[in-house]
Formats: sequence, structure tokens, C-alpha cells
Amino acid sequence: MSAVRATAPAAADTLAGQLGDVEVIICCGSGGVGKTTVSAALGLAMAERHDRRVLVLTVDPARRLATALGMQEIGTDPVKVSRARLRKAGIEIEGELFTAMLDMKSTFDRMVTRLAPTRRDAQRILNNRFYHGISDSFIGSHEYMAMEALYELHEAGEYDTLIIDTPPSRNAIDFLEAPNRLTDFVGAKLLSWLSGPTGFGMRAVNLAAGPFLHMADRLLGADVLSEVAEFVADLQKIYGGVQQRARDVYKLLRSSQVGFVVVTTLEPAAFGEAEFFCSRLREYRMPLRAVVANRTLPDSLRDRTALATACALADDDKLPGWLSQRVGHRVPPDALHAIGERWLQFHAIAERDARQLSRLERLGGAQAVRIPLFSEDASALESLARIAALL
Repeated sequence: MSAVRATAPAAADTLAGQLGDVEVIICCGSGGVGKTTVSAALGLAMAERHDRRVLVLTVDPARRLATALGMQEIGTDPVKVSRARLRKAGIEIEGELFTAMLDMKSTFDRMVTRLAPTRRDAQRILNNRFYHGISDSFIGSHEYMAMEALYELHEAGEYDTLIIDTPPSRNAIDFLEAPNRLTDFVGAKLLSWLSGPTGFGMRAVNLAAGPFLHMADRLLGADVLSEVAEFVADLQKIYGGVQQRARDVYKLLRSSQVGFVVVTTLEPAAFGEAEFFCSRLREYRMPLRAVVANRTLPDSLRDRTALATACALADDDKLPGWLSQRVGHRVPPDALHAIGERWLQFHAIAERDARQLSRLERLGGAQAVRIPLFSEDASALESLARIAALL
């Protein structure tokens, strides 16, 4: 399919225009819907139309944001996108655009250091071998670290606008539930039972799992569970701080300083999750600012005259002979039928998309933005600028 020409909306109607005063923009959605591309394009649009310092933070391990912005790579320290690079692609920006990659371990380490009662407690946790794997020990760890990072950056106040490209997860709702999940993990009753002052839990485990502990001691060294219990006891010292940070994060996410942008395609699975996520945002009382429908088909595929023509191509056995006479050479019937059938398939998808878009517009007063399906990959700056023009 040939590239679709993007027509930019009036400035007052753009998503970037309506988000001009928002300090934190969170792009959410299920994996594979184009969150990274939309985040980068929205950052570019914000820097084009506002005199603001804009930081786009991604946690995407595939590092697609660097490719989209025409950079070799993006590190954990914010990097300014060169005005000369943008100007070369025909893009003039009013503000400044920065990009950075979330460093999971550094963010986790800073959280432990900040919340531990003493420097010695913090160092004991950081040095513990079980700590090194803790980021994979509870669901939503990437999502929580993204929240931790956005809160830190917002509090620092170095940037006027933060755009967070949330982790590529199976369920977008993991992002909203991450602070509670970390709190539950740190304060789990089982961990309290293991590390309690009586040591009853440890003795019970020793009695029930003697053969396992013997093998574990041989593989990992002596006193494995004692080390686990010590680590858990240290970890629980930061429980109150984790609870407070979760409350602070949720307070920020419910404020007028924040805007959620839900990115989706119109395929049933991705769209169904987007609808569910929007309903949960309302339940959490968090501000949904827009829903971006990515990779949409053009309305021309729903044209009634074109539909009648495609039906004739697919079904009329006399049409190939008539057309052969008109063009002066034989037109294979199979070729005409295939063209008609393929157009009808696209027509069916476009009709489904239209029904999905109607539902999209009823998601609670949020702006609906359509990004058409482009034939080329949106990895070059010029392609990213075309998407930015629609936001």
C-alpha cells in the first residue's frame, strides 16, 4: 500500500497544543502498538510548538527510540537531540529535546540508598547476592522503576515536560499497579514470617526442607537461608519508605500536572486492552488526555463506489472480457478476481476500524488521534516528523 499523506490539524486542535502545560506525559499501551514511536513523535511535536525543555524517557530494551530520532544510541544520561540534525531533516524546534534510557539497576540502587535507615543498612542490601536478582522477583519491576524515575525527574524540575515511554509489557495495567505490587512484595507476610524475631519460620523451613537445604548449602555455601533472612530483614526496613513513595507517586499521577496518552492499534486484542486500561484510569481517578489509534487504514477503503467496483472485479465473470476489449490486450480473469478480493479484505478491516474508532470516541471525553498506516518504517527523522505533524 502506498504511503498515506498526513494532513496536519490546526495548531489549536493538536494533541501537543492541548498538552502544552502538562508536566508529565505517560504513553501507555500493550506491546507492539507503537508506544516508542508515538512517544518520540510527541516529544518532537512538543519541542516544535512550545519553548520547553522536553525529555523523552524510554525503558524499551530494543532501543528503538534512538533509531527513530536518527541517533546511534541513547544512554542512561539525558542527551540533547542536535538542532542541526533536526534542521537537516527539515524540522525547526522552538524548545529543546532530550532523550534518555531508563537504567533499572541505578534507579533501584538509588531507591534503596534513599529509603534505608542508615548507610550501613543500604550497603548491606546492595552487596547481598539475592538483591542482584530482585528486580526480576516481582511482577511489574520495570513498571515500578519507570514510575520511580519519572517521580525523581519531576521532583528535580530540570525539564518542563517529561514523556515516559512505558515498558513493553503484555498488560498495560501493570504500570498502574506497580507501586502496590512492590509494596506487597517488600511487606509480604511470608517474608515477615521468615525473618521474624523468633525465627520460628526459619526453624520450620529447616525441619521441612532438610534435604533441599543440604543440597543448597553444597551448591551455594553454608547458611543460605540465614543469608536470605538477613536480606529480607534489611529489605523490610525500607517498607515504610516504599509505602510513602507509592502514595506520593499515586498523588502525582492523579494531579493536573500529568496526562495519560493511551496508544493502541485497532486490532481487537490491542484495542480491547486499551479500553480496559482507559476504564481503569477512570477508576484510579487519573487524567486520560488522549487515545492514539496507530496504523489506521484510510477512509477511502470504505467508499461505496469503490466497494461496488471491487465486488464486480471479484465476482463478475464477464468483466475480464469486456476490459480486455477496452484495453486492447487480454486481461487474466484470475488477476482481476484477486485484485477485487484483496480490496474487499482491506474494506472489511477498514469497516472494523471504523467501528473501533466510534467506540474510541466514547471512552470518556478524551481526544482521539489517528495515525495512518505508512508504507515505510517510521525510523527516520523525516518519517517521525510526519507523525509529529498529526499530534
